[in-house]
Amino acid sequence: MVIAEAKRYLGRHCSVTFRDRRGDEVTKTLHLHDVQFVPLYGAYLIGDIEDVCLDRVTNICSLE
Repeated sequence: MVIAEAKRYLGRHCSVTFRDRRGDEVTKTLHLHDVQFVPLYGAYLIGDIEDVCLDRVTNICSLE
């Protein structure tokens, strides 16, 4: 997923599926606040509960 795709979900409650450090898929419900590019780390989804590296995201589904 790229930053332009992720920006469509800002301000919404979403179900975000991503791969954790071990490669297992994890699904969490987040309210997405922002998408930021962090130098040396890449793009991140900024949520109310957790920040997720955009490279690890496999699926985002809006719950609204």
